[in-house]
Amino acid sequence: MNVKTFGLSALILIFTSACSGTYHAYYQTLKIAFSDKSDAKMTLVEVQQSSVDVISVRRGERPSVIMALAYIENGQHKWVSSDKAMFVIDKGRLIRTIGLNKNLLYSSSTDIDPLKSLPHKTMYVSQKQKWIRTVDQTDDEYGYSIESTFNDAIQDSVQALNLDIETILYVENIIYKVPTDYIRISKNWKNYYWYAKSGEMIKSIQMTSPLSEALEITYLSRIARLNQ
Repeated sequence: MNVKTFGLSALILIFTSACSGTYHAYYQTLKIAFSDKSDAKMTLVEVQQSSVDVISVRRGERPSVIMALAYIENGQHKWVSSDKAMFVIDKGRLIRTIGLNKNLLYSSSTDIDPLKSLPHKTMYVSQKQKWIRTVDQTDDEYGYSIESTFNDAIQDSVQALNLDIETILYVENIIYKVPTDYIRISKNWKNYYWYAKSGEMIKSIQMTSPLSEALEITYLSRIARLNQ
């Protein structure tokens, strides 16, 4: 992803889904997305003054970009970038991507995703249960079975918006359960989820397969609200 001119389809998507009360908010977000910076950044004040929620996303070694919350549908947050990429995130879990060279198309069993039931008031409880789901990805990779387990939570910190935030980190251990159609260097990988003491996820690093690029997602607006 990079910061380019917003495509017509993305503009139509946003403006047709926005009521009159939110039109100005989306316009302000587009101004952020149209930034020419190679590494898009916002200050704490800019995030606090933003009329819509924003996240910072870094894909692999690429420059970071700003994505804006277009809308929420059935509890799923749909974030858009200026180059027509979209992330669909459900309780912190990336469940679909649009506009990347390799996309996550579908993930099953999201209703029992452990991320939806992490004990926010007792974050140190061990999460040893297994979560098994199937995923579809581009390049004809359909119906692959994936198993996740979570390590015990540990204390950590996140640096964002010139702030040092105390957090609780969960590490998700992921493995392909069946052979794939392609030669893999590894069938195991890890995802990382940082929670503020309030129980809100404020950062994650997720991969959709062992060979995919890591997506580092920082929830700037949530962090800004915690520091008002």
